[in-house]
Amino acid sequence: MDVNQFVANARTVKDSLALHLDQDPATIAAQASSPVGLALSYQLGSVACLLDTLPPKLQQREPSLASAVAVDAPTSTTDAAAAAASGAAHTEPQAPVASGPSYRLIHRRGNPPPVNNQGPARRRLSRDELANVFGHLQPWELTRHRRRLGTPLFHQSAANYTHLVIDCEDDTARRMWETMPLAVAQRWGERATNVREIKHRYPTRWRGEWCRGTWVALFVANARTVKDSLALHLDQDPATIAAQASSPVGLALSYQLGSVACLLDTLPPKLQQREPSLASAVAVDAPTSTTDAAAAAASGAAHTEPQAPVASGPSYRLIHRRGNPPPVNNQGPARRRLSRDELANVFGHLQPWELTRHRRRLGTPLFHQSAANYTHLVIDCEDDTARRMWETMPLAVAQRWGERATNVREIKHRYPTRWRGEWCRGTWVALVEGHSNGRKAIAEKKRQEREGAQGTADAAAMAQDDNGSHSPDEGTLEVLAFEHVELDDSVDIPDPRPSYRLPPAPAAPVHLPALKTVDNIPNPFLSARVGRQWRTPAVKSLTTQRLWLPSVEGARSWVAGEAIEVLDLADVLDADEVAGVLSGLPADGQSLAALRTLRGVWMDESSLAGIDRLREVMVARGVSRSIRELEIDMGWMWDETVERSQRVARLIDAIAHPEAVQKGVLKLHNNGCGRIDAELLSRSSTGPAAAQQLIRDFAKRAGTVTYRGGDETHRVAATADTFPAAHTLLLFDGALANEGNVRRAVEIASHMPRLSCVDIGDLEFGLQLDAPAGEVWRFLERLQAALVSRGKERSLSVVYWYLSASAVAEPVHTDQSPCLWGRRTNGNLPPVEEVTITVLDGVQDDQFEKFCDNIMATITSFTDELKGHKKAYVRLWDDDLCTDFQRRFMAQQAGISLLNSGPYKLSLDADGLWVERRSAAT
Repeated sequence: MDVNQFVANARTVKDSLALHLDQDPATIAAQASSPVGLALSYQLGSVACLLDTLPPKLQQREPSLASAVAVDAPTSTTDAAAAAASGAAHTEPQAPVASGPSYRLIHRRGNPPPVNNQGPARRRLSRDELANVFGHLQPWELTRHRRRLGTPLFHQSAANYTHLVIDCEDDTARRMWETMPLAVAQRWGERATNVREIKHRYPTRWRGEWCRGTWVALFVANARTVKDSLALHLDQDPATIAAQASSPVGLALSYQLGSVACLLDTLPPKLQQREPSLASAVAVDAPTSTTDAAAAAASGAAHTEPQAPVASGPSYRLIHRRGNPPPVNNQGPARRRLSRDELANVFGHLQPWELTRHRRRLGTPLFHQSAANYTHLVIDCEDDTARRMWETMPLAVAQRWGERATNVREIKHRYPTRWRGEWCRGTWVALVEGHSNGRKAIAEKKRQEREGAQGTADAAAMAQDDNGSHSPDEGTLEVLAFEHVELDDSVDIPDPRPSYRLPPAPAAPVHLPALKTVDNIPNPFLSARVGRQWRTPAVKSLTTQRLWLPSVEGARSWVAGEAIEVLDLADVLDADEVAGVLSGLPADGQSLAALRTLRGVWMDESSLAGIDRLREVMVARGVSRSIRELEIDMGWMWDETVERSQRVARLIDAIAHPEAVQKGVLKLHNNGCGRIDAELLSRSSTGPAAAQQLIRDFAKRAGTVTYRGGDETHRVAATADTFPAAHTLLLFDGALANEGNVRRAVEIASHMPRLSCVDIGDLEFGLQLDAPAGEVWRFLERLQAALVSRGKERSLSVVYWYLSASAVAEPVHTDQSPCLWGRRTNGNLPPVEEVTITVLDGVQDDQFEKFCDNIMATITSFTDELKGHKKAYVRLWDDDLCTDFQRRFMAQQAGISLLNSGPYKLSLDADGLWVERRSAAT
């Protein structure tokens, strides 16, 4: 029997047992003779055989797991069932009844159950409702309530777990799982009898070894609990069990038999992922299938003995004897043992739309108290239910939820990426302002109580309470966080964007005194507070997103206080704009003294005056070599940026701590690569020392080196240490215009130890090489010769070539064409895996046929002449040319042998033509 069959069998047994045992002891005792039991009895032997063979097989395949699965007989389910069974036969004698009736009427037979909306909320919730709610708590949270819940409801709540996550990311969860003994993990596995998924989120660097034994213990204990609880239930006379065929348990069993597979169907892939050798270790012989058991149960229902008639009796039960003190009712319904605070803490785990469903049952006071226990609120676009709720929520309702959440510490906004932060912006503002109003109401109520208590003994107690660590006036909201989410294209977001418009501006100031962190805020939210009187004096960290049209005024409003320590502008503001943001603070030599981190200042487009102004503004406000983490984006360092580099060097010297300079202050743009002109090193060689150092540091980190053949009066020789990280060489303008430039280009390229890509031109900046196509091949030949002479021979991953359509239309045997036909020195070229040609413009009608023929000839020459060649791509940037070319290709070229059976395969995409070498599989 394979693992999947074993898992399906075990789950079937477990669910049927759970359904049967969820009854009072008397009912269980009366169902002692059902044919269902006969089938279950046979199943028990099979499951016991399966589970008994698992530990020795694991011991044989993986000895380290022996202790993880060696457990004592579980007690949770077994003991509960035993207690239920014995309770019916061994009832303790009751105390003598005092005068008066020994009962009260709680329900009259024939009448519908009353809706007790006036009683305490904790007495209007059934055990199942409480168990469902407490089933939302994590194991360590549920354990805190164990004494108040009592053992039955505690176990019922744990049994409602459908998903268990051994999580390394959450700090509390990680510490709990790391310190949990395996025996405790086994007990949690025994309790979670309805779990459908056990997920293990482990740290990457530990490769699945973190808490592996805990995971195994959870699963094995869960399966053993099924076996043991089933053994207790089936340890009855078969004739007695046969009488249970027509019970609700018997009828539901056939339906329950199929549900067990969903619980443990993740075992085989998890075993295969963590320890492949364990996949076969649990392969055992197949017992009678669950289908056979279901058939036996179903057939038994057709031959049921007639049941004895139910005797009529009173429609009440004894709950308390008059004259006796109220007992410590640890065995009574748990809903009568929970305080309002405990219920509010638990219901505070529900999302707003989940909590709203219970509002009538809870009553208004407990409903508001539960909402007040929120510590985190998430405006989420990813979850379908949450997205629909937030999109349709009126702003007034959002504000009321903010007023209820008076203890919230973080509000997070997860918005769709393609809407750039405009989705539900008004909802977010209403929620934040509503929270401020709720805090204000608490402060006002406390002020009135204080005034009313003046002159009384309560006044001193009130004053002492106000001096505590958490006063209502201090606020609770500490974090505003944002995250963009890539939604599937099938998700429909209404247009115009839901709740993009803001609610009316409040008449009174919005105080957020506890707010310290604003993380990853997009520009629409950055400016949303402008003109709304928000007061955020304690903001220490502000991180923005890289979006267009940045708001200087919006950024300035967030750093109006003097507590700012971290400012990350994500390259959206240049030096002059950053100076404008910081200039809103007083120039008193102290207002920026706390600033320790400055990131994302965009220098590529900053003016010289703007850089000087930023330095002056920061120094005047207390920044003097105190920035310990500085990140400046220089963009593309052109050969004309010597003077800008000098101004930036002066800024760094004025504001950066020596440790920050030592770590490096330059951020790499161009997708994290950085781009520098080779000529810049020579032009800066006679400049200020600070500028030279800045340029040299950037050169060592840059990923792209550009060369245009510019003037280098004081040429600096290239070495392997000049551009140690660069992987791309970009040639444009006059880089190959003459022999001197070609030699310089070869010198630079041959001293780039990580060179793998050569770009001929640049599409983003519209740059092309002013040289015939044949010069590119001659440059590559000379580069290969230089590398071979130094023992550094290598292949190129890709050559990107940007050409005009007229160059492609030139005769293929001339120096103007990129075609390799007719060249006698192709054997001297380096191996090139891929060549991509981008045709930048269109072609005249009379040249179209020649253009198409030359494209096919050029691609064929690459496949014939280049060593190590695997792929070629022709991108047609002009839409009309691309459409015409694809139409002609489909009509005339699609049937050629190259497409059908040759060593290369051809394919079209939206922009051009691919030619790829076939692999063994294709």
